[in-house]
Amino acid sequence: MEEENKQGLELVADDAPPHAETPDSIAIRRALSRLLRKRVKRFAALAPEVRADANPKTVHDVRVWSRRLQQAVSAFFPKPRSGKVRRLRRTPRRVRRLLGEWRNCDVLLEIVARQQRRTRSEAKRRAWALVRDYLIQKRGKQVARVGKKIMRLDLGNYTALAHRLLSEPPDQDPEILMRRLCDSVEGAWTEWQSTLARAQETRVVNDLHAFRIATKNLRYRTELLYDVGHRQLKPQLKWLAGLQEALGAWHDRQVLDQAVANAVARPEILLNELQTARLLLAALQTGRSRRSQDINKIFRLSIEPPGHKRMESWSAAHASTNPSSFP
Repeated sequence: MEEENKQGLELVADDAPPHAETPDSIAIRRALSRLLRKRVKRFAALAPEVRADANPKTVHDVRVWSRRLQQAVSAFFPKPRSGKVRRLRRTPRRVRRLLGEWRNCDVLLEIVARQQRRTRSEAKRRAWALVRDYLIQKRGKQVARVGKKIMRLDLGNYTALAHRLLSEPPDQDPEILMRRLCDSVEGAWTEWQSTLARAQETRVVNDLHAFRIATKNLRYRTELLYDVGHRQLKPQLKWLAGLQEALGAWHDRQVLDQAVANAVARPEILLNELQTARLLLAALQTGRSRRSQDINKIFRLSIEPPGHKRMESWSAAHASTNPSSFP
């Protein structure tokens, strides 16, 4: 990966605030400012690297840093937000959504390649090659579509906008900003518990997907709080990372099943490659038979690890103490 963009995004020295700031307040403001600058620089350096020849890691990293930047902007610029701040927050989200199907194709191509390496059957290798060709064709269409739309976002102007906004940070008590960070984690934790209960009750794909999104939100909000000084949250982040990985693997299998079904359902395949279609449908059935085990594993990882108990303890402490104190 190329070296990060060297364009400076340093904050201009603030005028003295109208109220006297404590040492903790100054530390909070500096930590939040430094964190937001870092995330803008990282996203601004990675996003232009999304080209037709971009490797899968670049696409993945752009999506990850878009989430981190979006969370930081939300914390640093409270509502009501100006149109410029809304654009600063909206652009990373648009880029991430544009890259969603592209990223899915990259992940599925890796999975299909592993399937081809593992089997000794030439017929099965040909069958997976058919899925691979379908994914390559789909990926090509996504790359062309994304390339045109990202150009319209004008990421160069986005970086300049970020520079201007960071030079004029919101004039708000940093302790209030820190309290908002803690409250956002608490809100994400409450939502996470609700979506988990719903997923456990129904076990349907849509509710599991909602739980996966809630896990991402909780992890990235907790990560933001960790990055500005709450180092005691490291075990919770480790737990959430493991859970997110399991949910990601489950999601990849769901998307792969859909890709196999779409590849097989084409008339030319059913008419001319019937044996290949049978092999792929058998593989699809085998994968679907493991669905219950995969879901049970996700629920175990949600409740049993120590990180879950630590998050409960943090939430209880947050409810009973002043969360704005800077570690």
